[in-house]
Amino acid sequence: MSRWLRFLNKNEPLSVYFFAVPRNCLNLMGYWPGGADNKDKKTDKNPPIRAYVHFVILAIGVTTELHAGMRFLHQEELTLALETFCPAATSAVTLLKMFLMLRYRQDISNMWCRLRTLLFDRRRERPDQLDIRLRHSLLAVWINCWPVCAGFFTGSVYNSKPVLIALVLYLQQRSDEILWVIPFNMTMPSFLLKSPFFPFTYLFTAYTGYVTIFMFGGCDGFYFEFCSHISALFEILQSETKALFKPYKDRLSIDAEEALHLEQQLRAIVIRHNALIDLIKSFRQRYAIITLAHFVSAAMVIGFSMVNLLTVGGIGLGVILYVAYTIAAASQLLVYCYGGTLVAESSLGLSRTLFACPWNICWPSQRRYVQLMLLRSQKALTMAVPFFSPSLAAFASEIQDLLQHFDSLPAKAKPE
Repeated sequence: MSRWLRFLNKNEPLSVYFFAVPRNCLNLMGYWPGGADNKDKKTDKNPPIRAYVHFVILAIGVTTELHAGMRFLHQEELTLALETFCPAATSAVTLLKMFLMLRYRQDISNMWCRLRTLLFDRRRERPDQLDIRLRHSLLAVWINCWPVCAGFFTGSVYNSKPVLIALVLYLQQRSDEILWVIPFNMTMPSFLLKSPFFPFTYLFTAYTGYVTIFMFGGCDGFYFEFCSHISALFEILQSETKALFKPYKDRLSIDAEEALHLEQQLRAIVIRHNALIDLIKSFRQRYAIITLAHFVSAAMVIGFSMVNLLTVGGIGLGVILYVAYTIAAASQLLVYCYGGTLVAESSLGLSRTLFACPWNICWPSQRRYVQLMLLRSQKALTMAVPFFSPSLAAFASEIQDLLQHFDSLPAKAKPE
């Protein structure tokens, strides 16, 4: 277990933190696009068998949950319908993520390898750059741990709710009122809900919840980790640019040898800047459907949870469940929005760094490189998908809208 959780220590090598949370989650499910460790540069085109097994398990869970939700809706049992659609929506989007991770497995693996090559370039091992990479790696680890922990807690509450209710009734000597049900509302054949099959059905339905948790933890964590390291690479470019122009800070001109050296260094920075822009565009294209589907589903889940909170009322296990679900869904949104903000701000910061450098002393050939980077970095790079761009501003706006809708409800409709 210590080998799996080494990334929680602060004194480990940088390679231990690199994609630690998404690698563990996706590797557990069989969807990690890279090798078993960071030394593997290639990925097997055929994913492990457990990837297909988990896909089938979750597909069964999604189908039976949606059927149960529609049945409750047809019977006008709104509370049960919403309680069913909350996990069903999350699981359905997770199933889409699983399909796309398999569909673009090779492309995602190639982008991961390109990112690692840029990040662990041994020719540029200055102390300040090591600090930048370590800071962003630790940030990614702690941010990615939060949605996984929140989701694991929510799933555990769902899975333990029937047992806890039965235990309370037993302690109150009301054993005749105990009704054994499965953790999630799923349409199952009647014989699977009776002895001796019921324990296996219970375990199966509980496991579908954990498949969802580790898959969205890995897939969403991969997104944030990618954005965090892209931000680190932009900061490294800023650091290199400052270091390049630092010797000429108080100079009015440079000679031919210095101009040649400056041009070579600027050319290398321009090449890496262009590589970063191309990498962002490729990654954004592959994650566009995942990001869009995630935002739509997360907004629906938060809305369902808020309605459930209003209908449950009081303080009990149901309230804890829906509060945990709302926090987990909001945490997933935060991961995408924070990642988009990191990329946008760090890419825009390069233009400010270039403008503050004494590039006016350069010869015309070097000025063209500076002007080229200024033109390309003046507009912030974003992780935009159709209809919106993930950012902290978008996250704050969505949370504010939800709170306003909640405050506008009648006082008697709110939970006490």
